[in-house]
Amino acid sequence: MAPLFSPDQVDLVNSSNDIVEVVSQYLPLKRSGRNFKALCPFHSEKTPSFTVSPDKQIFHCFGCGAGGDVFSFVMRKENMTFPEAVRYLARRANVQLPEADPRAASRREKLFELHRLAADYFHWGLTRSRAGERAREYLNRREITKDSIKTFEIGYAQPGWESLLNRARKKGYPEELLVEAGLVIKREKGGGCYDRFRDRLIVPVRDGRGRTIAFGGRVLDDSLPKYINSPETPLFRKGGILFGIDRARVRIGEAGEAIIGEGYFDVIRAHQEGVENMVCSQGTAFTEIQAQVLKRYTDKVVVAFDADQAGTAAALRGLAVFLEKNFEVRIIVLPPGEDPDSFIRKHSGPAFEKLAQESRPLLDFKLDWLCKQYDIAADRGRMSVARQMLESISLIENAVLRETYLRKLAGRLGVSPEAVQEEFGKRKPPAPPSRTPAAVPEGKIDKYQLRLLKYLMGNDTFFRRVEEELYPDVFSPPLQPVVTLMLELIRQGQVPLSKTLVGALRDRRAQEMVSGWLLDSDGSGPEVGEAVQLIINLARKRVRSELLRARRELAAREGLEEDRALILRRCAALQKELQSLPSRIREKAGL
Repeated sequence: MAPLFSPDQVDLVNSSNDIVEVVSQYLPLKRSGRNFKALCPFHSEKTPSFTVSPDKQIFHCFGCGAGGDVFSFVMRKENMTFPEAVRYLARRANVQLPEADPRAASRREKLFELHRLAADYFHWGLTRSRAGERAREYLNRREITKDSIKTFEIGYAQPGWESLLNRARKKGYPEELLVEAGLVIKREKGGGCYDRFRDRLIVPVRDGRGRTIAFGGRVLDDSLPKYINSPETPLFRKGGILFGIDRARVRIGEAGEAIIGEGYFDVIRAHQEGVENMVCSQGTAFTEIQAQVLKRYTDKVVVAFDADQAGTAAALRGLAVFLEKNFEVRIIVLPPGEDPDSFIRKHSGPAFEKLAQESRPLLDFKLDWLCKQYDIAADRGRMSVARQMLESISLIENAVLRETYLRKLAGRLGVSPEAVQEEFGKRKPPAPPSRTPAAVPEGKIDKYQLRLLKYLMGNDTFFRRVEEELYPDVFSPPLQPVVTLMLELIRQGQVPLSKTLVGALRDRRAQEMVSGWLLDSDGSGPEVGEAVQLIINLARKRVRSELLRARRELAAREGLEEDRALILRRCAALQKELQSLPSRIREKAGL
């Protein structure tokens, strides 16, 4: 399949987006010499190791190894494919790109189109179809306004077994794509498919860019199951999305915190009543990916709990991921029987926001709650509380805060701080998981070859003089594709290499290596004389390898005088080249 965009179009988008400006939209950068630095958004760290170069238009984290160009950064932060990142940055810079040929559109893009069709059809079913009257009455009873229905594109699935299926067929979508999208289900007997969502209120689930990727369907009565949801698909992973993030992310940044509700209508009600920084987690335990999504906008979360004991226990376990990611976590305790939807409906948005302001730190809440669940006058009860609290305290990076909670725990259990500290010392905090592939360790790459590459990357004129002497296959295997691409770019005149190379490498691992080399400030690059000698050494390695192969071939051709004569002449030529190549290379290099 031909690429969606030509190299010229990609270059235009790249040159129209300054990487410093793009990265600054996501995190604060501070100037450090010619570059900018920040705490890395891709892993937890205390000292800034994330570097952005305005000169080279690349970024690299010397902590986790993440690196690349402006496209790579957007792909990581927004979970985009490369074509999606190109379109996103083109829109940002007002660069007009030609529409992709529908025949060449990826299957992923077709799935987005199909979800858009389904969302429109469901919304029509609610707002205009006769069968949608019951759904309209239901929303009216719940006091959901027309503005909210429009904003969240709430819909209604028709009661027929093949209503959406027939609609999609008329638009040319094959059944297999509808199955892949999770919108229809294959019949177990007799062949064919039927609609997954029937006679239900429909809530579209959208990604951070506002694209519909899944649906939740609610019954209009008390029948079960109350909700059915889209299955996981190429577009939708339950653990990777927060419902309402497309509407909430700007307000989260403004408010400095995110409020987390329990379900779709918590979020819809909250936004309707002005609490626009609420999202929810799709009814699953919180995941690292969801925490990372929120980390783009804030490091503070407020979680709304109901008073149900079983629900509280599960929710407390699920919040560990936020502690691991260094969030400040606070808890809203709602009155018994209430959820955010019902509370806001009864008491107003400002009343709920007041609860948020009065919310308690997670570990204070957890300690109180555990002490109510266990008899801390008994040894077994104290041990249970200590065990569960220490699990959470061990996730805290800040030493002062960690010490504070160890003392609180000791005081609450009536034991000495030293005893709690001793027990805590037996627990080794889990290492934070790596979220990005690390750069290839230097030990696996010839350090002298790497010094040469660093010199060549910053000296295009010199590279042009000696490029005929460089052969990728004599370099260490991890360096070979990089050298190959460097040679292609220099021969095509795509210079300076320091700016074009990272963007031309679309492999993430290679981008991470090269961005690190280009931003390495340890002064390990050689001077021109050393660079020439390194090239001579590589050339000798190549010629000696060829000479060894020729001599082995000569030994295998015993008795075949004509063949042996040809090989002997080749050996003589290689010996001559071996002697002359130092002066030849020095002359080309201008020495």
